[in-house]
Amino acid sequence: MKITGGSRKGMSIEVVSGGARYTSSKVREAIFDYIGDISEGSVLDLFAGSASFSIEALSRGAASCTAVEKDRLMARMASKNLRNLALDKSCLVLNMDVRYAVPLLAKKGEHYDLIFMDPPYEKGFVMEALRLLKKHPLHKEGAWIVVEHSKREVPQVGVECACRAETRRYGDTMVTFFDVQPDRE
Repeated sequence: MKITGGSRKGMSIEVVSGGARYTSSKVREAIFDYIGDISEGSVLDLFAGSASFSIEALSRGAASCTAVEKDRLMARMASKNLRNLALDKSCLVLNMDVRYAVPLLAKKGEHYDLIFMDPPYEKGFVMEALRLLKKHPLHKEGAWIVVEHSKREVPQVGVECACRAETRRYGDTMVTFFDVQPDRE
C-alpha cells in the first residue's frame, strides 16, 4: 500500500494479510482532497488498522495523530509502519478498544481537528462510535468527522453541533463527511 501525498508520497506501508479491509489509496486521496489542508492539525484515527490513514495525514502535514486499534497484531504493525517512516514521534498508537479509548481521551482533555473512523462493516460500530463521540466530544470547533462505511450503513450525526453531512461513493465504499463548523457553506 502506498502513501498518496505529502512528504512520504509513494512510500510503502506494510499491512497484515488476511481478514482486514484497508482504506484504499484512492479513497484516502479522495478524503484529503475533499477536506483540504490539514497542516498542523491533530488527527484521531479510530479502528486504525495498520495506521495508513494516520500516516497519510502526517505525510500531508498534520502535527499529530492518535491511532486507536484493538487488535494487537495490527497495532504492532501500525507502530512498525510509523517507525519505518520516522513518524512515530508524531503518532500515539493506543492498542485498545474504541469503546475505552474515546472516554479515556476525553478525560485527558484531548480534542482533534479531524476524526476518521473505518470500522468493520455492518457490525453496528459506526453508530456506536458516533454515539460515543456525542457522549465524549473529542472534536474541536471546525473539525471534520469522516466515516468510511458500507452502503448498507447510514451514519447519522452523533455530535452536538450544527453539522452538515455529505456522503460520497467510491466504488463499493461510502464515505460520510460531517462538517462540524456551523458557519461553513
